[in-house]
Amino acid sequence: MAHQVHKRPVIYLIGTAGHPNYGDELITAGWLRHLARTAPDAEVWLDTPRPGQSAVLLDGLHPGLRCVDTLYHACWNAPLTSAAETLAFGEQVISEPGLIPREATGVENLSRVDLVHIVGGGYLNRFWPGNLALIGAALGMSAKYGTRSALTGIGLVPLVEGSREPLAASLAQFDVVDVRDQPSHEAVAEAVPHTTMTGDDSFLSLGSRTPGSSSMRGNPTFGDEGAVPTMLCVQSDMLETSLEQLGDYVVRTLRSWGAEQGPVTLVECNPPGDADVVALLRPHLPRLSVLPFSHLWRSGFPARPAQRWISTRFHPHLVAAAAGAWGVAIPVSSDYYRTKHDALIQLSSGWSLAPDLDAPVPLAEPPGVRFGGHLPELVATKRSVADRVAMLARSRRA
Repeated sequence: MAHQVHKRPVIYLIGTAGHPNYGDELITAGWLRHLARTAPDAEVWLDTPRPGQSAVLLDGLHPGLRCVDTLYHACWNAPLTSAAETLAFGEQVISEPGLIPREATGVENLSRVDLVHIVGGGYLNRFWPGNLALIGAALGMSAKYGTRSALTGIGLVPLVEGSREPLAASLAQFDVVDVRDQPSHEAVAEAVPHTTMTGDDSFLSLGSRTPGSSSMRGNPTFGDEGAVPTMLCVQSDMLETSLEQLGDYVVRTLRSWGAEQGPVTLVECNPPGDADVVALLRPHLPRLSVLPFSHLWRSGFPARPAQRWISTRFHPHLVAAAAGAWGVAIPVSSDYYRTKHDALIQLSSGWSLAPDLDAPVPLAEPPGVRFGGHLPELVATKRSVADRVAMLARSRRA
């Protein structure tokens, strides 16, 4: 198909916004805000598993935003017998839309795309093997239409079984490859020498806290006024232990800190599962309150320098550390969440990692210096990746 000249770029983002899950929403919102500043005239398509909810949560962040789930249908229909076959199916869908016939119109629309960008998160790994079809689809778009391709802030571990070689061979054909942790970098960098490692894509959002009815949604609200001193985020999914054991550890830790009788706020990042622990905590924490996701997204993430946190989830660790708060990260899965929390600790988040659920981690003072004084550098580095990606949208391959 001959390439048509467009007056404005067509950018196709792929992510996992809309579940909702605070971190996934924050990442996608950060890219939309960036595009609103750098390419306000662009036509921006966002491919997610839940486009309706994505449209609600992200409405107004870019004037050209449209939400679809076209390529996720490739993931949901892809063969999972091997990683190579999953990747190949995603690529084949671009030339043969009839493989997902109800989405054929959406697939054909991809001929107009100048840049396909798989944004950050931890959804391209062993837990969701079908999502490798997204990488294959991006390759198919590049091969058929000359579309530029980028993947940023991605966590690839634990790898899909048998995926190391075909995954690396696929990523070698991307224009930009950027991962968020050392194990992911080690998995592909030898075969993909242009791979960078600049941390999670949510660092892009830490530099865009502009007041406004839509721009504040989900953004950190750093400050010192009205801070609840003790904050929690305790998930009930992807656990290698029971929720009862996890709740017991939280109570014992707060008791050791002398904080169990004071005000404690639990932040719901992934509803409704992040509130499952409330029934276990409430008998022991008389001043426990819950901040539901809807309020969190509407009013911003309440991170403050003087807070102490206990979090199983990754993004509360990242955002609270960026505010100057100290906390304890509980890696609820050894091959997924431990990697994510370790990556932030290696970036000098100042947090402690709970080695197990036996002895509570002693109370410590907030670090005072955000990410060891490197936060501006981390934000600037992520913005440099964003600038590289933005340049791709201005030209297709020959």
